[in-house]
Amino acid sequence: MAMPMDAPLLEVKGVSKTFDGVVRALDDVSIEARRNEIVGVVGENGAGKSTLMKILVGVYPPDKGELYYRGRKVPFPKNPKEAAKRGISIVYQEKGVIPWLKAYQFLLLGHEDKYVKFSRLQIDKMKKHARGILEELHVKCDVEDFMYEPPLSTQKMVEIARAILSVRLERGDANVTPIIILDEPTAPLTVEERRELFSDILDMKENASFIFVSHIIPEVMEFTDRVHVLRDGKLVAHYDLSKEKITEEDLFRAIVGRESTEYVYKPEVKRVVSEEVVLTVKNLTKNGCYYDASFDLHKGECIGIFGPAGSGKSEIIKTIAGLMSFEGGVLIVRGQKVKADELPHVRLGRGIGYFSGETGKELFLNWPIVKNISIVNIKKILTKLIPVISFNAEKKMAEKVVKKLRIRAPSVNTDCYSLSGGSKQKVSVGKWIERSPDILLLEDPTVGIDVGAREDMYEILLETKKSGISMILVSDDPKEYSILCNKIVSIKDGRIQEVLSPEKFGKVMAT
Repeated sequence: MAMPMDAPLLEVKGVSKTFDGVVRALDDVSIEARRNEIVGVVGENGAGKSTLMKILVGVYPPDKGELYYRGRKVPFPKNPKEAAKRGISIVYQEKGVIPWLKAYQFLLLGHEDKYVKFSRLQIDKMKKHARGILEELHVKCDVEDFMYEPPLSTQKMVEIARAILSVRLERGDANVTPIIILDEPTAPLTVEERRELFSDILDMKENASFIFVSHIIPEVMEFTDRVHVLRDGKLVAHYDLSKEKITEEDLFRAIVGRESTEYVYKPEVKRVVSEEVVLTVKNLTKNGCYYDASFDLHKGECIGIFGPAGSGKSEIIKTIAGLMSFEGGVLIVRGQKVKADELPHVRLGRGIGYFSGETGKELFLNWPIVKNISIVNIKKILTKLIPVISFNAEKKMAEKVVKKLRIRAPSVNTDCYSLSGGSKQKVSVGKWIERSPDILLLEDPTVGIDVGAREDMYEILLETKKSGISMILVSDDPKEYSILCNKIVSIKDGRIQEVLSPEKFGKVMAT
């Protein structure tokens, strides 16, 4: 019996899941995905998104609930292989390719048994099938390419192609419409790579349906057909974006249950910053990266350096941090000219802190929160008479940071690896705010964190700026510049183009 065209391709009804008999991750949640659509699933960290997705692909069993595929009730899968037989596959946020495999090997990984004849692997047949799926989905990758060779957006497309192919091979049906779960696929990508990826995914809607899990509200609004909102394990809202007119602020309010600074905050264009110059960049040059960069940073000011990938923005901020040398020009910190080859710890001694945006580099994940905060604040917790660590002072300092940044953790002794992405990011920024450097360099401070945690981060950074700490921001989120910066330096091909006010920058980005 054929499935009606308007019937859901996949439907989940009344799913609940509790861990350890105490933590209710999901409470009577129902969602659906229709043929050839992108349906969004959004919510803060801890809302239940990941648990629901893992139930759909057979990582967790539900406590209760029903699963329907093409209108027919089916058992929940017990593992990802069974999920593929139900038509469901997943592409995770983390980079999932194996660099030293060729594209055809990666696409058919785990399905080699289907290409064995007379105890020999049919390489030519594998390449033919791999080439067919890449051409069908318009993925610009040669089957002989190693997976480290294509750009990140193309690597992600190959992952999606592999997920679609996996469903087809497990079901033995080349015409099946698979449901592909995209778990924050754009988190590691630049703005340009995100746009390219979504252009390709929209083309893929002819061949598949997608469940798109994301923290980035503008992406959800622009590219999804419908949106399910989870909060504290419950489904709190559902929007059909083809029929309902909702704003980004409406969606934010549904996700976190309160208003957003991001949408009500007005740039402080009239606020006069201090006349005191804490950093002077004059004709700074790093051959192959940037040329003749010049600007002054005042006390209590935040300057944004904005440009496309490869523009030189990241290299400038790394040079100021001491992670890269420079070959021409002058760098002056608090009136003192600094050497080109100074190491990061020397720059830190001059009052420059650098936050990389990568928690894997910022944190010792197997250390507790308290140790990660104190590692750059040792002098604050040494006893006066004999220079040894006061563990009581160390604990109080960490508790202050946890409270101020609203970090979700059982205690300051919780190991950082167990924290959510947003809480890890807050610990990373919190240690630097506690350090109170004269200049705080921020590179992608909110990458990969949910909208509520991002909101908290903005509030803390605005308070930090008002306290007199100067900041330089590099980000792939244009709205971040309008919220945090006093002025924005536009850079392209390694050369500064113009300096914009937040208001003018917002108008430019809107066009």
